[in-house]
Amino acid sequence: RYDVVRILESARTHRATVIGPNSLGIVSPETLRIGMGGGAVESLRRAYRKGPVGIMSRSGGMLTEIANLLTQAGIGQSTCVSIGGDPIVGSTFLDLLPHYEADRQTKALVLFCEPGGSMEEDLARHLASHESRLPVIALVAGRFTDRMQGVRFGHAGAMVQGLRGSPTRKIALLRDAGVLVAEKIS
Repeated sequence: RYDVVRILESARTHRATVIGPNSLGIVSPETLRIGMGGGAVESLRRAYRKGPVGIMSRSGGMLTEIANLLTQAGIGQSTCVSIGGDPIVGSTFLDLLPHYEADRQTKALVLFCEPGGSMEEDLARHLASHESRLPVIALVAGRFTDRMQGVRFGHAGAMVQGLRGSPTRKIALLRDAGVLVAEKIS
């Protein structure tokens, strides 16, 4: 934990953007891939297409799944970022939002959210008081975890403390902020 905190503090001091840890990286279709997002090159080319939708995901696998579903529907992507699922991340949804706002290729933003942490809640509070030029669509996974208090799920970032970090709270705050919350991944 100490090394990650120290590295992130140093990055902030030098105005560097850190993606991860526990991230599959960044994919900007037909332009750039940093990390292993999308898997093998053939899979990457099949799943991702250049277009107007930015994606931010706490899950690397779901990043590619969402890009693939959009591609199958004829909708391309601008920049796709796997945030990472650890309790400490280099860049949150809110940290990266200004980059999407500044990118004129991006016309909409899709988020894949998970239980635990306050990343989605922080973004919702920001969007509630600062209008975004981008329509934001979110899928909040793990809704079943609200019925199973005290049980640990998945990776280290999936820690829920009371209502903080719960899918139910994230959905409510995102909707109140004007985010369209999808009921299903399809």
